[in-house]
Amino acid sequence: MDALNEKPLTERWKENVAAGPVWDSDNFYINYLGHPFSGAWYYTMARNDGIDVYGSFLYSAFVSTFIWEYGYEAFAEIPSIQDLISTPVIGSFMGEYMYYLEGELDKNRGYIFGSKYLGNIAYFAIDPLGNIADGIGGLFDVSVTMHFQTYQLYNSLELSHYNRALQKPQEFRNYDYGVVLNFAY
Repeated sequence: MDALNEKPLTERWKENVAAGPVWDSDNFYINYLGHPFSGAWYYTMARNDGIDVYGSFLYSAFVSTFIWEYGYEAFAEIPSIQDLISTPVIGSFMGEYMYYLEGELDKNRGYIFGSKYLGNIAYFAIDPLGNIADGIGGLFDVSVTMHFQTYQLYNSLELSHYNRALQKPQEFRNYDYGVVLNFAY
């Protein structure tokens, strides 16, 4: 903790990002079980929001790489080569299997060995992020969904896409895309 407090957060982040990625010394269980489970949960969350296999892999890779490894975790340590590979790649394979298992659980109306309680535990283990979101949504009577969206090419924009502040059309290129979160009451 003392080493972490020696420099400001932004300076530590810049140094860690510039120095990496490196081969880390974390134990086997963290690199090849813990991180892939995180990637699987990101993947499964995307699959449950209607995203296909390829898009779910990209989502898992984006969250594990940019949000976690080069985002939050880079404030404390140099990004890890193993984490950049094992989290999205192994995680996506695990996530697709977990998505399949969730479908099998759905076919059995959420019961395992005749127990709804065991079924609920399995649902949570398979998709904890989705179940937490569903629980919060139920608590506040809100539905949260996510989808990817691509945008029109610049030359096909309508007049309604004119940016009056800049006095020119908004410029989109053919590779512009985004994630849209919808909150419905």
